[in-house]
Amino acid sequence: MMMPVRTLIFLSLVLSAGRLTAQVADTSPLVTASVAAQTVPGGWIVTENRADRALQSGFPATATVLYRELLADPGLPAETRPRVMLALVTALLDAGELAPAAEVLQAYPGPFNSAYQLRVGLLAITTRRPAQARAALAAGKVEELPAADRGWWYFLEASVTDAEGDIVRANGLYAQAVSAAVSDLQRARFVLGQEQARLGSGQANEAQLATLRGNMERFQGTRTGYTAVRTYAAALAELGRSAEAQAELKRQLNVLPATERDAGDQLRLMLGLIAGEGSEEGRNAFRQLLRDAQRPETRRLALQLLVRGAKTPAEREQLRRDLSERIAALPTSPIIEDLLLVRAQSALEDKEYTPAEDDARRLLENYPATTLKAQALGVRLAVAWDLKRYRTAADVIAQLRAVLPPGRERAELAVLLAEAFFRAEDYRNAADAYDAALREAPLAAPAGILIFQRVLAEIRADRLEAAASQLDEAAAEPAFDAVSRWQAEWNLVREMQVRGQAPAAYARVERLLATGAEGVPPELRIRLQWLRARLAYDNLEAETALRLTDELLTALQSATGLEVALRDNVTSTTRLLKAQALLTLGRDPEGLAVLDGLRADFRDTLAAQYSYLVQAGHLSERGDLAAAQRVLIDFVDTKDYAKSEYAPLALYQAALILERQGLNRQLEEASKLLERLITSYPTDDLVFQARLKQGDLFRKLNDFPNARLVYEYLLNNYAGHPDELLAQLALADSLLAQGANNVSNHASAVAIYERLRDLPSAPPDLRMEAGFKWGYALAKRGQPDRAQTVFWGVVQGFLLEPTAAATLGAKGRYWLSKSLIELAQIHEEAGRLDEAQRAYQLVVDNKLGGAAMAQAKLARFRATGGTGP
Repeated sequence: MMMPVRTLIFLSLVLSAGRLTAQVADTSPLVTASVAAQTVPGGWIVTENRADRALQSGFPATATVLYRELLADPGLPAETRPRVMLALVTALLDAGELAPAAEVLQAYPGPFNSAYQLRVGLLAITTRRPAQARAALAAGKVEELPAADRGWWYFLEASVTDAEGDIVRANGLYAQAVSAAVSDLQRARFVLGQEQARLGSGQANEAQLATLRGNMERFQGTRTGYTAVRTYAAALAELGRSAEAQAELKRQLNVLPATERDAGDQLRLMLGLIAGEGSEEGRNAFRQLLRDAQRPETRRLALQLLVRGAKTPAEREQLRRDLSERIAALPTSPIIEDLLLVRAQSALEDKEYTPAEDDARRLLENYPATTLKAQALGVRLAVAWDLKRYRTAADVIAQLRAVLPPGRERAELAVLLAEAFFRAEDYRNAADAYDAALREAPLAAPAGILIFQRVLAEIRADRLEAAASQLDEAAAEPAFDAVSRWQAEWNLVREMQVRGQAPAAYARVERLLATGAEGVPPELRIRLQWLRARLAYDNLEAETALRLTDELLTALQSATGLEVALRDNVTSTTRLLKAQALLTLGRDPEGLAVLDGLRADFRDTLAAQYSYLVQAGHLSERGDLAAAQRVLIDFVDTKDYAKSEYAPLALYQAALILERQGLNRQLEEASKLLERLITSYPTDDLVFQARLKQGDLFRKLNDFPNARLVYEYLLNNYAGHPDELLAQLALADSLLAQGANNVSNHASAVAIYERLRDLPSAPPDLRMEAGFKWGYALAKRGQPDRAQTVFWGVVQGFLLEPTAAATLGAKGRYWLSKSLIELAQIHEEAGRLDEAQRAYQLVVDNKLGGAAMAQAKLARFRATGGTGP
């Protein structure tokens, strides 16, 4: 037997104080109201992917923010933290944030491997410490690095060699770095780094300026002269004479022949670098390069510098406008793919999801062979995840995995794919995806968590047998740790209990507790012990439940390491369960004494509050309705409990008790209690049910106009409510009751019945009831032929179709029986005795309600010579 929803919520709340670990999906039994937090924190995988793509796309400032968010995420696996910290160092270095980069490296907890030494060396050379950079190179090996880092290793070697004065060898190493680049953007970044190294060499002095100026003038108009101009300007800037350097570069650009486009591009790039990407002078230089530069790689450099200079929302909006002009003006530009990606990334940073998605889609659809596919898919994934479009996210993840080689990132996305299915409530696909993630190397999450999540997905997919089988198989696997196993068992047993499988659930918990609890946190063991006692009670084993509650209360007294809130919640809830067992055993004085003690010792707990409903329920079962009603009203009237979340439920149950007594004055009093519930607790979930019940009470009082107003109010104000169809059916009943002298009301009722009977999404039992009432309304209106057709349609649709028949519950079978009996009577009154007998025989053959009356009818037919069926 299913427990009341509010009871289930109560039990979930009293046991939810303090999560066991980050991987708990449901920390209490019996919760049915919602899907709890996910056990595999897929958010960190999305954030890392997003940060990596931002860094790869030239957005180091964005990447920095995302990596810091990631490091603050408690769900980030400990083994992932060093990798993220090194990625943060890379982003900070790229953004020019040298002091924060040094702080992160100082706090780095991981191995001092080649990836670490690379970042140490890059920081050292950027802060003009070539000796330390050389030491870092000596401590690492380029072959130990991933492909994306190898170009940076050669770049570091080139920078150190450049600082040591070996320009020829340095240029060769710069070229090697460019050759090792894994993308056009990284290639452009190395070229930019070489130009920046020229600005920060630390070798310029006033004595050299005359020589540099002489070389510039001597070779003016030649390729050597243009290089000399850049060198002279860099020396001026290094000596703090930036304005003079910019003036010289502008003068040279003004006299530069139109045929020297590449030289002009290099001079303008130097002008922008000296002015700085954050200055208007620098931005103008880069905009012109983006528009007119001869070589695509120079345009990419300008694009990267424009991105780095756009640090505020307003600056990024201006950047997007500039990019939109370039995209519109040059749709065949050799860097159109880069422009689209940067515009998408910029929009994503400012949470402009629609344009970000549009640009990423355009890039993927118009340029299927693009080398930027992974970055574009990363944008789409971030958009889908942020907007909680998990089915779309699953599709994008599958596409992203297809373009990635086997390895860490691909394996992490396998887990994220399963997580996307889980969050989309596509539990069957989620279970299969978790199983696949368990088989993919390297394992992206602890095996115990993945097994737990796979079992949980099977539970949510309503495949309890499969979940139990997988759990039994996994129990023998060393990777399935005890905590994950017990948590999975918790979820499975809780679901079995909700489904009315208390005996099997109890046996499973007993077996689990008998195996020992080594490695299991005490709070989880305590919770399972509570659940065992509860299951014994649900299994109608009150004596066993009483014994187990006493054992648990003793264990709680000596348990160590429990949080105070958890100890109080479990203790109070166990006392409540003990009182219920005593009351069930007829030991009322003892049970009521336990309830009194609970309220005295744990007055503010949910268990103490719920104890009033338990007491009222017991009194009601004994037939003492007046006393039960008093307990409930006294509870709500108590000052401290007026705002209790159980106060609305107490009022609702008090109204039901009054309804059971049946007198008009009691029905009117029940309606007033429901009005009090609605007025005092307008946001409570029970308000809809209270209004619906009010309508039913009005009908019992023959006040059909007011009943109709109630149902119409519900339909107008609670569209989409799970019980909306019940209000529609009740409205039809009210209209039918008013339809004896009103053709319009009768027609409206018939129309509602017909629509509900034919509504595929409606519950089968409700469709069955609507079908009977439709036919009955027609029959009573003197339309037996139409009524006969409706009744037969109901029988044919729900009895003669085995699949549909299996979906009917007890109420559905009741209305099916009434439909057959009404159909038989129509045939009987029309003299079609053979067909009447066939209808009665269907009632008997299918063991429906009214079978005895149908059998008597058949016997009378045969006794009077009626034709047999």
